[in-house]
Amino acid sequence: MPLIPFTEQFDIPLLLVFLFFLFFLGLVYYLRSEDKREGYPLESDRTRGTGGRMQVVGFPPMPSPKVFRRSDGSVQLAPRPAREREINAIPAYEFPGAPLLPLGDPLVDGVGPASYALKEDVPDLTYEGTLKIAPMRSNPQYRIAAGDPDLVGMEVVASDGRVVGTIVDIWLNAAEYFIRYLEVETSLEAGGRRILAPVSFADIRASRRAVHFGSLTADQFSRVPGLASPDQITLREEDRLNGYFAGGYLYAGTTPKGFLA
Repeated sequence: MPLIPFTEQFDIPLLLVFLFFLFFLGLVYYLRSEDKREGYPLESDRTRGTGGRMQVVGFPPMPSPKVFRRSDGSVQLAPRPAREREINAIPAYEFPGAPLLPLGDPLVDGVGPASYALKEDVPDLTYEGTLKIAPMRSNPQYRIAAGDPDLVGMEVVASDGRVVGTIVDIWLNAAEYFIRYLEVETSLEAGGRRILAPVSFADIRASRRAVHFGSLTADQFSRVPGLASPDQITLREEDRLNGYFAGGYLYAGTTPKGFLA
Protein backbone atom coordinates (compact mmCIF):
# COMPACT_ATOMS: atom_id res chain seq x y z
CA MET A 1 0.00 0.00 0.00
CA PRO A 2 1.55 3.28 -1.03
CA LEU A 3 2.25 5.83 1.71
CA ILE A 4 0.23 9.06 1.44
CA PRO A 5 1.76 12.17 2.99
CA PHE A 6 -0.23 13.50 5.95
CA THR A 7 -0.44 16.98 4.44
CA GLU A 8 -2.24 15.64 1.39
CA GLN A 9 -5.08 14.31 3.58
CA PHE A 10 -5.38 17.25 6.00
CA ASP A 11 -6.14 20.84 5.11
CA ILE A 12 -3.67 22.80 7.24
CA PRO A 13 -4.95 26.29 6.15
CA LEU A 14 -8.46 25.24 7.20
CA LEU A 15 -7.08 24.07 10.55
CA LEU A 16 -5.40 27.44 11.05
CA VAL A 17 -8.67 29.23 10.32
CA PHE A 18 -10.45 27.07 12.95
CA LEU A 19 -7.69 27.75 15.47
CA PHE A 20 -7.90 31.48 14.80
CA PHE A 21 -11.65 31.55 15.42
CA LEU A 22 -11.29 29.46 18.58
CA PHE A 23 -8.61 31.84 19.83
CA PHE A 24 -10.75 34.86 18.96
CA LEU A 25 -13.81 33.44 20.74
CA GLY A 26 -11.67 32.68 23.78
CA LEU A 27 -10.29 36.23 23.73
CA VAL A 28 -13.80 37.74 23.56
CA TYR A 29 -14.93 35.51 26.44
CA TYR A 30 -11.92 36.57 28.52
CA LEU A 31 -12.36 40.28 27.82
CA ARG A 32 -16.10 40.17 28.57
CA SER A 33 -15.34 38.42 31.86
CA GLU A 34 -12.67 40.94 32.82
CA ASP A 35 -14.84 43.98 32.10
CA LYS A 36 -17.31 42.67 34.69
CA ARG A 37 -14.86 43.46 37.48
CA GLU A 38 -16.45 46.93 37.67
CA GLY A 39 -20.17 47.68 37.87
CA TYR A 40 -21.47 44.12 38.16
CA PRO A 41 -23.82 42.64 39.16
CA LEU A 42 -26.13 45.27 37.70
CA GLU A 43 -28.84 46.70 39.92
CA SER A 44 -32.38 46.77 38.63
CA ASP A 45 -35.93 46.91 39.89
CA ARG A 46 -35.94 43.12 39.72
CA THR A 47 -32.98 43.02 42.10
CA ARG A 48 -34.76 45.22 44.64
CA GLY A 49 -38.09 43.45 44.18
CA THR A 50 -36.59 40.05 44.96
CA GLY A 51 -34.60 41.19 47.99
CA GLY A 52 -31.31 40.91 46.13
CA ARG A 53 -31.88 37.36 44.86
CA MET A 54 -32.07 38.44 41.22
CA GLN A 55 -28.52 39.04 40.03
CA VAL A 56 -28.28 40.75 36.64
CA VAL A 57 -24.97 39.49 35.27
CA GLY A 58 -25.55 38.01 31.84
CA PHE A 59 -23.08 35.85 29.93
CA PRO A 60 -20.30 35.14 30.68
CA PRO A 61 -20.46 34.99 34.49
CA MET A 62 -18.47 37.33 36.71
CA PRO A 63 -14.82 36.32 37.23
CA SER A 64 -13.45 35.24 40.56
CA PRO A 65 -12.10 38.15 42.66
CA LYS A 66 -8.61 39.36 41.81
CA VAL A 67 -6.41 40.85 44.53
CA PHE A 68 -4.52 44.10 43.89
CA ARG A 69 -1.88 45.06 46.45
CA ARG A 70 -1.26 48.80 46.58
CA SER A 71 1.85 50.73 47.47
CA ASP A 72 0.45 51.76 50.87
CA GLY A 73 -0.01 48.11 51.85
CA SER A 74 -3.78 48.04 51.42
CA VAL A 75 -5.59 45.43 49.35
CA GLN A 76 -8.24 46.05 46.70
CA LEU A 77 -10.51 43.32 45.35
CA ALA A 78 -12.04 43.30 41.89
CA PRO A 79 -14.95 42.74 41.67
CA ARG A 80 -15.39 44.77 44.84
CA PRO A 81 -17.72 43.74 47.64
CA ALA A 82 -21.14 45.32 47.16
CA ARG A 83 -21.55 48.65 48.95
CA GLU A 84 -25.05 50.04 48.77
CA ARG A 85 -26.64 53.07 50.37
CA GLU A 86 -30.28 53.59 51.20
CA ILE A 87 -32.02 55.91 48.77
CA ASN A 88 -34.78 58.01 50.32
CA ALA A 89 -37.06 57.75 47.31
CA ILE A 90 -39.74 55.51 45.85
CA PRO A 91 -40.70 54.71 42.23
CA ALA A 92 -43.21 57.23 40.90
CA TYR A 93 -45.02 54.53 38.90
CA GLU A 94 -45.40 50.77 39.05
CA PHE A 95 -43.24 49.77 36.12
CA PRO A 96 -39.53 48.91 35.84
CA GLY A 97 -37.33 51.94 35.27
CA ALA A 98 -39.86 54.44 36.59
CA PRO A 99 -38.42 57.77 37.80
CA LEU A 100 -37.83 58.16 41.51
CA LEU A 101 -39.98 60.30 43.75
CA PRO A 102 -37.84 61.89 46.51
CA LEU A 103 -39.31 61.59 49.99
CA GLY A 104 -37.09 64.28 51.53
CA ASP A 105 -34.53 66.80 50.31
CA PRO A 106 -33.12 65.17 47.13
CA LEU A 107 -29.88 67.16 47.38
CA VAL A 108 -29.12 65.95 50.90
CA ASP A 109 -30.33 62.41 50.16
CA GLY A 110 -28.41 62.19 46.89
CA VAL A 111 -31.28 61.41 44.53
CA GLY A 112 -31.29 61.85 40.76
CA PRO A 113 -28.59 64.24 39.47
CA ALA A 114 -27.43 64.74 43.08
CA SER A 115 -26.59 61.06 43.49
CA TYR A 116 -23.13 59.89 44.49
CA ALA A 117 -21.23 56.64 44.85
CA LEU A 118 -19.86 55.16 48.06
CA LYS A 119 -16.25 55.57 47.07
CA GLU A 120 -13.47 54.91 49.54
CA ASP A 121 -13.59 57.31 52.45
CA VAL A 122 -9.90 58.20 52.09
CA PRO A 123 -8.22 61.20 50.44
CA ASP A 124 -6.76 61.04 46.95
CA LEU A 125 -2.96 60.97 47.04
CA THR A 126 -0.16 61.96 44.69
CA TYR A 127 2.50 59.57 43.45
CA GLU A 128 4.69 60.69 46.36
CA GLY A 129 1.94 59.86 48.88
CA THR A 130 0.94 63.44 49.75
CA LEU A 131 -2.55 64.93 49.56
CA LYS A 132 -3.56 65.63 45.97
CA ILE A 133 -6.38 68.01 46.92
CA ALA A 134 -5.31 70.42 49.66
CA PRO A 135 -5.76 74.07 50.71
CA MET A 136 -3.15 76.61 49.74
CA ARG A 137 -2.55 77.38 53.40
CA SER A 138 -0.96 73.93 53.58
CA ASN A 139 1.01 74.50 50.37
CA PRO A 140 2.80 77.87 50.64
CA GLN A 141 4.99 76.96 47.65
CA TYR A 142 2.00 77.57 45.33
CA ARG A 143 0.57 80.96 44.40
CA ILE A 144 -1.96 82.45 41.98
CA ALA A 145 -0.41 83.30 38.62
CA ALA A 146 0.38 86.94 37.99
CA GLY A 147 -2.50 88.64 36.21
CA ASP A 148 -5.16 86.25 37.52
CA PRO A 149 -7.65 87.58 40.11
CA ASP A 150 -7.09 86.66 43.74
CA LEU A 151 -10.31 84.90 44.74
CA VAL A 152 -9.69 85.11 48.48
CA GLY A 153 -11.90 87.79 49.96
CA MET A 154 -14.50 87.73 47.18
CA GLU A 155 -18.19 87.50 48.08
CA VAL A 156 -20.11 84.34 47.26
CA VAL A 157 -23.55 84.88 45.74
CA ALA A 158 -26.24 82.20 45.45
CA SER A 159 -28.61 81.71 42.52
CA ASP A 160 -31.30 83.82 44.20
CA GLY A 161 -28.92 86.80 44.40
CA ARG A 162 -28.26 86.59 48.14
CA VAL A 163 -24.72 86.87 49.50
CA VAL A 164 -23.99 83.67 51.40
CA GLY A 165 -20.38 84.12 52.46
CA THR A 166 -16.81 85.01 51.64
CA ILE A 167 -13.98 82.98 50.08
CA VAL A 168 -11.27 82.40 52.68
CA ASP A 169 -9.00 79.92 50.92
CA ILE A 170 -8.37 78.04 47.68
CA TRP A 171 -7.99 74.27 47.39
CA LEU A 172 -5.83 73.09 44.51
CA ASN A 173 -4.92 69.90 42.76
CA ALA A 174 -1.27 69.69 43.81
CA ALA A 175 -0.47 67.09 41.15
CA GLU A 176 -1.81 68.96 38.13
CA TYR A 177 -1.62 72.58 39.38
CA PHE A 178 -5.14 73.90 39.01
CA ILE A 179 -7.82 75.19 41.39
CA ARG A 180 -10.32 72.55 42.43
CA TYR A 181 -12.42 74.01 45.28
CA LEU A 182 -13.13 77.32 46.97
CA GLU A 183 -13.35 77.37 50.75
CA VAL A 184 -16.25 79.57 51.82
CA GLU A 185 -16.96 81.08 55.23
CA THR A 186 -20.74 81.18 55.07
CA SER A 187 -22.91 83.79 56.73
CA LEU A 188 -25.13 82.98 59.70
CA GLU A 189 -28.15 82.84 57.37
CA ALA A 190 -26.34 80.22 55.24
CA GLY A 191 -25.21 78.04 58.13
CA GLY A 192 -22.32 79.98 59.67
CA ARG A 193 -19.64 77.40 58.88
CA ARG A 194 -16.88 76.66 56.40
CA ILE A 195 -17.74 74.66 53.31
CA LEU A 196 -16.12 73.76 50.00
CA ALA A 197 -17.61 74.78 46.65
CA PRO A 198 -16.37 73.23 43.37
CA VAL A 199 -14.79 75.91 41.23
CA SER A 200 -16.25 74.29 38.10
CA PHE A 201 -19.70 75.55 39.20
CA ALA A 202 -18.46 79.08 39.87
CA ASP A 203 -19.04 82.16 37.74
CA ILE A 204 -16.14 84.42 38.72
CA ARG A 205 -16.81 88.13 38.25
CA ALA A 206 -13.49 89.70 39.14
CA SER A 207 -14.55 93.27 38.41
CA ARG A 208 -17.28 92.99 41.05
CA ARG A 209 -15.18 90.92 43.47
CA ALA A 210 -17.91 88.30 43.51
CA VAL A 211 -18.31 84.61 42.69
CA HIS A 212 -21.77 83.42 41.64
CA PHE A 213 -23.06 79.87 42.00
CA GLY A 214 -26.12 79.42 39.82
CA SER A 215 -27.01 75.93 40.99
CA LEU A 216 -27.85 76.58 44.66
CA THR A 217 -30.07 78.98 46.53
CA ALA A 218 -28.97 80.59 49.80
CA ASP A 219 -31.04 78.10 51.80
CA GLN A 220 -29.45 75.18 49.99
CA PHE A 221 -25.99 76.54 50.80
CA SER A 222 -26.77 75.95 54.47
CA ARG A 223 -27.06 72.21 53.77
CA VAL A 224 -23.92 71.71 51.67
CA PRO A 225 -22.21 68.49 52.88
CA GLY A 226 -19.34 69.19 55.25
CA LEU A 227 -15.94 67.53 55.67
CA ALA A 228 -14.77 65.21 58.41
CA SER A 229 -11.42 67.02 58.46
CA PRO A 230 -10.88 70.76 57.86
CA ASP A 231 -7.67 70.21 55.88
CA GLN A 232 -8.47 67.26 53.61
CA ILE A 233 -11.29 65.84 51.53
CA THR A 234 -11.92 62.17 50.83
CA LEU A 235 -12.95 60.57 47.56
CA ARG A 236 -16.43 59.88 48.94
CA GLU A 237 -16.81 63.45 50.18
CA GLU A 238 -15.74 64.78 46.78
CA ASP A 239 -18.32 62.72 44.94
CA ARG A 240 -21.10 63.74 47.31
CA LEU A 241 -20.12 67.42 47.25
CA ASN A 242 -20.03 67.60 43.44
CA GLY A 243 -23.32 65.71 43.24
CA TYR A 244 -24.92 68.23 45.60
CA PHE A 245 -23.91 71.21 43.46
CA ALA A 246 -24.82 69.43 40.20
CA GLY A 247 -28.24 68.41 41.53
CA GLY A 248 -29.00 72.02 42.32
CA TYR A 249 -29.48 72.74 38.61
CA LEU A 250 -32.61 70.58 38.78
CA TYR A 251 -33.74 71.07 42.36
CA ALA A 252 -32.86 74.72 43.10
CA GLY A 253 -35.95 76.69 44.01
CA THR A 254 -38.24 73.63 43.93
CA THR A 255 -40.16 71.92 46.67
CA PRO A 256 -38.33 68.65 47.41
CA LYS A 257 -41.45 66.54 48.09
CA GLY A 258 -43.42 65.53 45.04
CA PHE A 259 -40.69 66.43 42.59
CA LEU A 260 -39.76 63.75 40.10
CA ALA A 261 -36.08 62.81 39.79
